[in-house]
Amino acid sequence: MNITKPLLTKSELLKLVGIPESTFNNWFIRGFIPLKELGCVKVSFTSYKYSHLTAAYCAALSYHSGRKRSKYIEVLKSVFGGIAKEGSFPEGLTIAISSMGKGQDCGAFENYGEALRYGGNMSLYVNVGKLIKGAAEHQKLFKQQCNQK
Repeated sequence: MNITKPLLTKSELLKLVGIPESTFNNWFIRGFIPLKELGCVKVSFTSYKYSHLTAAYCAALSYHSGRKRSKYIEVLKSVFGGIAKEGSFPEGLTIAISSMGKGQDCGAFENYGEALRYGGNMSLYVNVGKLIKGAAEHQKLFKQQCNQK
Protein backbone atom coordinates (compact mmCIF):
# COMPACT_ATOMS: atom_id res chain seq x y z
CA MET A 1 0.00 0.00 0.00
CA ASN A 2 1.54 3.27 -1.15
CA ILE A 3 0.24 5.82 1.33
CA THR A 4 2.07 8.66 -0.48
CA LYS A 5 -0.03 8.30 -3.64
CA PRO A 6 -1.92 11.58 -4.24
CA LEU A 7 -5.64 10.78 -4.34
CA LEU A 8 -7.41 13.42 -2.24
CA THR A 9 -8.66 16.87 -3.16
CA LYS A 10 -8.37 19.67 -0.63
CA SER A 11 -12.00 19.36 0.45
CA GLU A 12 -11.65 15.59 0.95
CA LEU A 13 -8.47 16.12 2.96
CA LEU A 14 -10.11 18.71 5.22
CA LYS A 15 -13.13 16.49 5.77
CA LEU A 16 -10.93 13.51 6.62
CA VAL A 17 -8.70 15.45 9.03
CA GLY A 18 -11.44 17.60 10.56
CA ILE A 19 -9.68 20.95 10.48
CA PRO A 20 -10.98 24.27 9.12
CA GLU A 21 -9.78 25.49 5.75
CA SER A 22 -8.36 28.66 7.31
CA THR A 23 -6.11 26.59 9.59
CA PHE A 24 -4.91 24.46 6.69
CA ASN A 25 -4.23 27.56 4.56
CA ASN A 26 -2.27 29.10 7.43
CA TRP A 27 -0.08 25.96 7.77
CA PHE A 28 0.32 25.81 3.99
CA ILE A 29 1.45 29.43 3.66
CA ARG A 30 3.85 29.17 6.60
CA GLY A 31 5.47 26.05 5.16
CA PHE A 32 4.46 23.77 8.03
CA ILE A 33 3.40 21.02 5.59
CA PRO A 34 6.20 19.45 3.49
CA LEU A 35 4.10 18.75 0.40
CA LYS A 36 6.72 17.11 -1.86
CA GLU A 37 8.03 14.82 0.86
CA LEU A 38 4.51 13.63 1.67
CA GLY A 39 3.68 12.81 -1.94
CA CYS A 40 1.49 15.78 -2.94
CA VAL A 41 1.31 16.79 -6.59
CA LYS A 42 0.40 20.16 -8.07
CA VAL A 43 -2.49 19.62 -10.51
CA SER A 44 -2.93 23.17 -11.73
CA PHE A 45 -1.73 26.64 -10.82
CA THR A 46 -3.92 26.78 -7.71
CA SER A 47 -4.76 23.19 -6.79
CA TYR A 48 -3.01 20.08 -5.47
CA LYS A 49 -3.77 16.41 -5.02
CA TYR A 50 -2.94 15.29 -1.50
CA SER A 51 -1.85 11.91 -0.17
CA HIS A 52 -3.32 10.10 2.81
CA LEU A 53 0.03 10.53 4.54
CA THR A 54 -0.55 14.30 4.30
CA ALA A 55 -3.89 13.79 6.04
CA ALA A 56 -2.20 11.92 8.88
CA TYR A 57 0.48 14.64 9.08
CA CYS A 58 -2.14 17.40 9.35
CA ALA A 59 -4.04 15.43 12.00
CA ALA A 60 -0.85 15.07 14.03
CA LEU A 61 0.00 18.75 13.54
CA SER A 62 -3.39 19.78 14.92
CA TYR A 63 -2.54 18.30 18.34
CA HIS A 64 -0.04 21.03 19.21
CA SER A 65 -1.98 23.93 20.65
CA GLY A 66 0.79 26.26 21.76
CA ARG A 67 2.78 29.00 20.07
CA LYS A 68 6.16 27.26 20.12
CA ARG A 69 5.61 24.71 17.35
CA SER A 70 9.01 24.83 15.63
CA LYS A 71 10.52 21.83 17.43
CA TYR A 72 7.31 19.81 17.03
CA ILE A 73 7.23 20.53 13.30
CA GLU A 74 10.87 19.42 12.98
CA VAL A 75 10.04 16.14 14.71
CA LEU A 76 6.93 15.63 12.56
CA LYS A 77 8.83 16.34 9.34
CA SER A 78 11.60 13.89 10.22
CA VAL A 79 9.16 11.15 11.32
CA PHE A 80 6.83 11.51 8.33
CA GLY A 81 9.74 12.00 5.91
CA GLY A 82 11.21 8.70 7.08
CA ILE A 83 7.87 6.98 6.71
CA ALA A 84 7.45 8.38 3.18
CA LYS A 85 10.90 7.07 2.17
CA GLU A 86 10.76 3.68 3.89
CA GLY A 87 7.06 2.98 3.59
CA SER A 88 6.91 1.34 7.02
CA PHE A 89 6.36 2.54 10.57
CA PRO A 90 5.88 1.03 14.02
CA GLU A 91 2.17 0.89 14.87
CA GLY A 92 2.83 2.22 18.35
CA LEU A 93 4.78 5.26 17.12
CA THR A 94 4.07 8.06 19.61
CA ILE A 95 5.10 11.69 19.85
CA ALA A 96 5.14 13.34 23.27
CA ILE A 97 4.59 17.11 23.64
CA SER A 98 5.39 18.80 26.95
CA SER A 99 3.00 21.07 28.88
CA MET A 100 -0.10 19.21 27.74
CA GLY A 101 0.48 19.97 24.08
CA LYS A 102 1.55 23.59 24.45
CA GLY A 103 5.27 23.27 25.19
CA GLN A 104 8.31 23.35 22.98
CA ASP A 105 9.86 20.07 24.16
CA CYS A 106 8.79 17.00 22.24
CA GLY A 107 10.13 13.71 20.95
CA ALA A 108 9.23 10.63 18.91
CA PHE A 109 9.16 7.18 20.54
CA GLU A 110 8.63 3.59 19.37
CA ASN A 111 5.62 3.08 21.64
CA TYR A 112 3.46 4.75 24.25
CA GLY A 113 5.21 3.09 27.21
CA GLU A 114 8.59 4.49 26.21
CA ALA A 115 7.08 7.93 25.61
CA LEU A 116 5.38 7.87 29.02
CA ARG A 117 8.66 6.94 30.72
CA TYR A 118 10.44 9.98 29.26
CA GLY A 119 7.53 12.42 29.00
CA GLY A 120 5.86 12.06 32.37
CA ASN A 121 2.28 12.83 33.24
CA MET A 122 2.28 16.47 32.11
CA SER A 123 2.74 15.69 28.43
CA LEU A 124 0.31 15.14 25.60
CA TYR A 125 0.84 11.91 23.66
CA VAL A 126 -0.01 11.70 19.97
CA ASN A 127 -0.35 8.14 18.65
CA VAL A 128 1.03 8.83 15.17
CA GLY A 129 1.06 5.13 14.29
CA LYS A 130 -2.70 4.96 14.79
CA LEU A 131 -3.24 8.11 12.70
CA ILE A 132 -1.21 6.68 9.80
CA LYS A 133 -2.91 3.29 10.06
CA GLY A 134 -6.32 5.02 9.95
CA ALA A 135 -5.25 6.99 6.88
CA ALA A 136 -4.09 3.78 5.17
CA GLU A 137 -7.44 2.10 5.91
CA HIS A 138 -9.27 5.13 4.53
CA GLN A 139 -7.14 4.88 1.37
CA LYS A 140 -8.24 1.25 0.86
CA LEU A 141 -11.90 2.22 1.23
CA PHE A 142 -11.41 5.23 -1.03
CA LYS A 143 -9.90 3.04 -3.78
CA GLN A 144 -12.75 0.53 -3.45
CA GLN A 145 -15.31 3.30 -3.89
CA CYS A 146 -13.48 4.63 -6.95
CA ASN A 147 -13.36 1.16 -8.51
CA GLN A 148 -17.10 0.62 -7.99
CA LYS A 149 -18.02 3.84 -9.85
